[in-house]
Amino acid sequence: MSTSRRFCESIRSLFDPESVAVVGATENPEKPGYLLLRNLIDLGYRGKIYPVNRGRETVLGLKCYPRVNEIPGEVETAVIIVPAKEVPKIMEDCGDKKVRSVIICSSGFGEAGGDGAKLEKMILEIASRHGIRIVGPNTTGILNTYNGFTSSFVKLSKPVRGPVSIIAQTGMFASAMLEHILTTQPYGLSKVAGLGNKVDVEDSDILEYLEGDPDTRVVAIYAEGIRDGRRFIEVSRRVSPKKPIIILKSARTRSGGRAAETHTGSLMVRDEIFDAACRAAGIIRAGDIEELLDYTKAFAMSPPPRGDRVGVIAYTGAGCVMSADAIEDYGLRLAELSEETMETLRTYTPPFGVLSNPLDAELIRMKVGNAEESMKLSLEAFMRDPNVNMVSLVMVGLRRGSKIWEVDFRRVFSKIGMDHPEKPLVATIMASREVTEEFNEEMARLGVPTYPSLHRNIRALSALARYHLKYGTSNNLQT
Repeated sequence: MSTSRRFCESIRSLFDPESVAVVGATENPEKPGYLLLRNLIDLGYRGKIYPVNRGRETVLGLKCYPRVNEIPGEVETAVIIVPAKEVPKIMEDCGDKKVRSVIICSSGFGEAGGDGAKLEKMILEIASRHGIRIVGPNTTGILNTYNGFTSSFVKLSKPVRGPVSIIAQTGMFASAMLEHILTTQPYGLSKVAGLGNKVDVEDSDILEYLEGDPDTRVVAIYAEGIRDGRRFIEVSRRVSPKKPIIILKSARTRSGGRAAETHTGSLMVRDEIFDAACRAAGIIRAGDIEELLDYTKAFAMSPPPRGDRVGVIAYTGAGCVMSADAIEDYGLRLAELSEETMETLRTYTPPFGVLSNPLDAELIRMKVGNAEESMKLSLEAFMRDPNVNMVSLVMVGLRRGSKIWEVDFRRVFSKIGMDHPEKPLVATIMASREVTEEFNEEMARLGVPTYPSLHRNIRALSALARYHLKYGTSNNLQT
């Protein structure tokens, strides 16, 4: 088998193994080995599962084995979740069994320094000798929503399948942060790779695999350090025209660099150098977790814009002004409405009303008598306008119990989306918590991204526009 073929097979085995050994599996519900095995069963993984524990005959109804090399069937991947000092011996057993890849969840390696760093070198030498690829150590590892495979030892909600894959250096992306994404974000996930200390498998390896993954259309990355920067940029330059890559790179400062070194053993690189490399490779950079998730949502849920001209519909004069400022700040342009659009809007505007973009939709609400009709008329006019490439909708003050403000969001937005699938639309609402939550949930069902502020609306549209102006719109991300 060629080197490239072996590489592809080893990385594939991390996401789609036909069999997995769980070393450290236990019946104790307080221990990570129990939760890991429980996740595999509950998420519906259909491959063969071999619990490994010297002290048990069975675990969760599955026959248990004392060592990996005593399992009778083929073992493609092993997940190790035992104390660090026991890992080298288990790695030798995996080598004897010809295991292709190993996910080491255990901590106490390079991030701990001293003896931990020596252990890390030892397991890497063993892996190299046997041709085994390692994810970790010090990680919750892998999730594949399309086959139910995971190495996470944190109880997970049933994941929704979707177009987003995540590569992360910290284990929290396959644990606490993953749970946050699964329960708060409207897009589904495809793959998650928590790489931990990156003793072997790194960002570039996973990115190359995701390049050919039909279930991944958007890649989000959290990194504290990039070991082989040159290769990462080369791979990203090849992948980014096909699939947007959004990265949050921490350890930008001296203090952050010291924190990362104790967390995952990462070393920092000068931030201005990394920033320039990202621009050259077409990588979209986020400044914090909030921005990373905002951009990911926009790319996962929106069609490619055909330009950078934004139309703003706001139920507040201040919202119009602040949106205009944000559009200029983020390098976008206010769309100049066509004469046909202006004529349409004049029909529904009081004589004293001044029409422009941004549009104060309060004027139309005053004429037609309720928010739902004014919203429908305004959106249809802006979405039809050939001069408008993207639309930001800003609503304020919707509340229950008022005929003026009661809105059936599905009735307004479902037809808009069907009639204009080529035009990105984002929305924000400032209202009671009850109405805000209902609105966000309904928009998620209708495929419209929502953000907590008009500033974040425009920032997300700016990321979309920059990417598609650079690479064109032929690679439609929405299917």
